[in-house]
Amino acid sequence: MATFTKITRSDGTVAYKARIRRQGHDGETSKTFTTRKDAERWAKQFEVQLEQDDAGLTSEASRHTLADAIIVYREEKLPELSPTTARPYRLHLDYWKKRYGYLKLSELTAAKIDTARDSLKSEGRSPATVNRYLASLASVLTLAVKSKHWLKASPVREVSKLTERNAGTRFLSDDELNRLLTACRESSSPDLLLAVLLSISTGARQAEIMGLKWRDIDLDQQILRVRVGNETSTKGGARALPITAAVLPLLKERYKEYQAKQREEKVTALCDPGLVFPSRVSRNKPVQLRQPWETALLRAQISNFRWHDLRHSAASFLAKRGASLLEIGSILGHRSANTTKRYAHLTEKHAHDLVHAMADDLLLDKATPGGGK
Repeated sequence: MATFTKITRSDGTVAYKARIRRQGHDGETSKTFTTRKDAERWAKQFEVQLEQDDAGLTSEASRHTLADAIIVYREEKLPELSPTTARPYRLHLDYWKKRYGYLKLSELTAAKIDTARDSLKSEGRSPATVNRYLASLASVLTLAVKSKHWLKASPVREVSKLTERNAGTRFLSDDELNRLLTACRESSSPDLLLAVLLSISTGARQAEIMGLKWRDIDLDQQILRVRVGNETSTKGGARALPITAAVLPLLKERYKEYQAKQREEKVTALCDPGLVFPSRVSRNKPVQLRQPWETALLRAQISNFRWHDLRHSAASFLAKRGASLLEIGSILGHRSANTTKRYAHLTEKHAHDLVHAMADDLLLDKATPGGGK
């Protein structure tokens, strides 16, 4: 039963407070309005909602907001993601909570998500970035559908993604590689050269390199195992990669420095995660190399090149030296052969050279007049 109280505020304005008490329940629900008519309208709607709740007619989607789903996702799923994946997810989830967190899940429609998608695009975000925002929201709603059963289906499934115009795969030429390494040697960053050498010599992802820990490196066997966070980046387990002669001395020297610090800081060393590239601010996080990397590219006069393109370049150098697509995929840790097909044209020349060599050796003399005698 609803009751209404007229309130006169200190500034002389009048308001009306609606109170609703449920029979058999302690406490009350109240809300204040500027007019009695608004208070009565709210009370009527609220009482109808209570009746539906008591009758079991209110759906789970009407009980929970998007903010509720995001909170649960942050608690249950976000900690399972690798640090590099979780970081953008947090940014995306903050956006969705601010934009539509107040909506009941039943009110979150594909049309509203379409509007947010177009707003993100109009604000200058790339199609790829907008699609990542949609993917983060989809993950939250998938949890609401499959784990919590708050929704029957995710409205994101009815939203079209933006078309991504991916630039062609970028490879370093031999000359560009030499210029880049020279710029890295001259960098003020003590980490840049080694990180770039590891990337180009192993084809590992930037997150895998920056997440390297000393426990993943066997200097005697000259092998390192790459991971993302605490999880391996491939279904088959940690990916073992060779440490090349150009990298080994630098790694050994860095390991000596690490051991020396461990001896100096015995107490602190107990909680040291053992990162190969720790931040100077917090040893629990990897160092940020964006600024020294961009400076090195400028000095080397290399444009339109990302750190991830070091991985592509490693594949191209492998292909030029005769590696097969299967070998390249194994080294780079591709889960699908289709991913490796982007390098097919690079392996064709080596394959053609092999065919020519085989045919010339077996058939040339036999195919010429008087051959084979």
